[in-house]
Amino acid sequence: MQNTLVVNAEGPEIRVAVIEDGRLAEFFVERKQDRGIVGNIYRGKVTRVLPGMQAAFVDLGSKVERAAFLYVADVLGSGEEKKLFEDAETEDPGDDAPEGAASRIARSRKQLANRKIEELLKPGQSVLVQVVKDPIGAKGARVTGYLSLPGRYSVFMPHVAQIGVSRRIGSDKERRRLRDLVNEVRPKGSGFIVRTAAEDASDQELRDDVDFLARLWNEIDRRQDQMSGAGLIYADLDLALRVVRDLLREDTSEVVIDDPEQHDRVKKFTLAFLPRLAERIKKYEGRRPIFDQFHIEPELRLAVARRVPLRSGGSLVIDQGEALTAIDINTGSFTNTGSGNLEDTVTANNLEACDEVARQLRLRNIGGIIVVDFVDMDKEGNRRKVWDAFQKALARDRSRTNVTKISELGLVEMTRKRTRESLVQLLTEPCPTCEGAGVVKSVTTVAYEILREVRRSGTLVDNEKIEIECAPRVAELLSKEERDYLDHLEKRFQKLITVVGQKGWKPDQFRVAGKMSTDLAAEAAAEGPKSGPKNGQPRSAGSSGGGRSGRRRRGGRGRGNRANANA
Repeated sequence: MQNTLVVNAEGPEIRVAVIEDGRLAEFFVERKQDRGIVGNIYRGKVTRVLPGMQAAFVDLGSKVERAAFLYVADVLGSGEEKKLFEDAETEDPGDDAPEGAASRIARSRKQLANRKIEELLKPGQSVLVQVVKDPIGAKGARVTGYLSLPGRYSVFMPHVAQIGVSRRIGSDKERRRLRDLVNEVRPKGSGFIVRTAAEDASDQELRDDVDFLARLWNEIDRRQDQMSGAGLIYADLDLALRVVRDLLREDTSEVVIDDPEQHDRVKKFTLAFLPRLAERIKKYEGRRPIFDQFHIEPELRLAVARRVPLRSGGSLVIDQGEALTAIDINTGSFTNTGSGNLEDTVTANNLEACDEVARQLRLRNIGGIIVVDFVDMDKEGNRRKVWDAFQKALARDRSRTNVTKISELGLVEMTRKRTRESLVQLLTEPCPTCEGAGVVKSVTTVAYEILREVRRSGTLVDNEKIEIECAPRVAELLSKEERDYLDHLEKRFQKLITVVGQKGWKPDQFRVAGKMSTDLAAEAAAEGPKSGPKNGQPRSAGSSGGGRSGRRRRGGRGRGNRANANA
C-alpha cells in the first residue's frame, strides 16, 4: 500500500502524518519543550528496591521528573544469563518499538523473572538503562538493562547474543541470506534483529548498518565510563530523523517537509543512510499550511472526538478509560446491503467497521486492554468473516496486538502494546468544569442541593439575610420555578433570601450564607463514617457489602444471546 509522509516542522513542534489511501493512518507529534525519552540511555541510580513487587525504582537524573520502574527480568545480571541467549534464534519483529527489542526477548525468559531483585540490586547502585516506555500519567518511565540500538535495517543488542529476522519478511531464502550476513559481521557476544526494511537491501548496505551501530555502542560505552552521577548518556534521534529511519519504505511515495532547515537535515541523513530513497525527500513550496493542503487538520479534530462516523451511515463510539478502552459499533442509518435482511445489514456494517477500528487504534495510539463491541450476528460464519477481516486490518499495525475470537455477545477482547501516551492524552487535558468525568450535575440537582443547604443552615445564620450565589442558569431556576418554596423558607426562618447569579461560575459551584459548595462537601466528608460497621453491628439493608446485590448488569439490545444474558 502506497503511503505519503507529511512533516509539519514550522513552529515549536514537529508533527508527522502518515497518509494511506488518501486518509490519515498515523500521527506523531514531538514538542521541542517536551520531547519523549523512549530510546534514551541513562546512567541511573537505584533509589528503592521493592522485593514484594520484584522491581526497583531508578533515578535517571535531575532532568527526568519521576523515578523510572525496573522489573527484575529487565535487570542486566553479572553474566550468568548469557547461556540463555547465546546463538539462539528469535522471531521478534524488530519494527514494533525497536528500542525494546532486547527487553522483550529478556522478559520472555522465565529464568530471568525467577531471580530475586534484592540479590541483584541495592539502593545507591549505578545501572545503565534504556527507556522503553515514556512516563504516562502519574507513572514513571519503564526502563531495561537490556539495551537496543535501532538502525535502518537492524537493531543492535549488545547484551543478547541472538540473531533474529522480522516475521514480515516472507521469503525463506531472503531470511537465510540476511541471517547469515549479519551473523558473519556482528561483534562477538552481541545480537541483532533484522528489520523488515532490510528485505532486498544489498549486502554492503546491511554491513554498513551493522558497523554503524557497533561503533555507536562503543561510543556509549566510553561515555558511561567517563560519567559519575545519574544522567543522560545517549539521546535517540528526534522525530524528523526517526521518520526516515523507521517509516521511510519502498512503498513510500514521498516525504514532504515544510521547513527548509528540517528538509536539509532529513535530506542529508537520507543521503548518508538511504541514498536510493533520497529523491523522495521533497520540500513543500505551497502557500497554504501543509496540513491544510493535505486535508489533515479536519481528521485530527475527529481523532480526539468520542464519536467517529462510518461512510455508510454507521458509527463508532470510543470511550478511553485509564485501564480499558471500549469501542462500540452502531448501525445508525446503515442500509447499504440491498438485501433487506437484518443479518446481512449488520454483517456489512461490522465489516466496514473493522478497517475503521484498526485505523483509529493506530491513529489514536490506543494501548492496553481494548474491548470492541460489534453489532450482534446470529450466524457463526458471519462472526468468523468479521473476525478474519479485523485480523487483516490489524496486520498494517506496527504495534503488537493480541486478539480473541468474537464471543457470542459480539465482543472482541484484545490488547495492543502501549509505549507512549495516546493521542487524547497528548493533545487534550481534563475539562476544568467536570474534571475529566465527562458529566456535571444538572441544573435541577444543584438547585435542590442549594435548597437543602438553606434548610440546613437557615437557623444558624446570625444576620437577617441569607444570600445564595450560584451559576446564572441555577439562579434562574431558583428565582422562577422555586420562588414559592423560597418564600416558604423565608417565613419559616424569618429571614430574607436573595439569589444572585454569578457569571463564570461552574454549574455545580454555589455559596450559601458565605459558605462555598466545596467547603460544605469537605465538612460533610469529615463528618461521615470513618470505617465500616463495628463488630456485631449488621450492615444496613442498602449496603451491598462484598456481594453482588448492589451491581446492575448491562442490558442487551434485545437480540439473540445478549437478550438472554440480561434475563
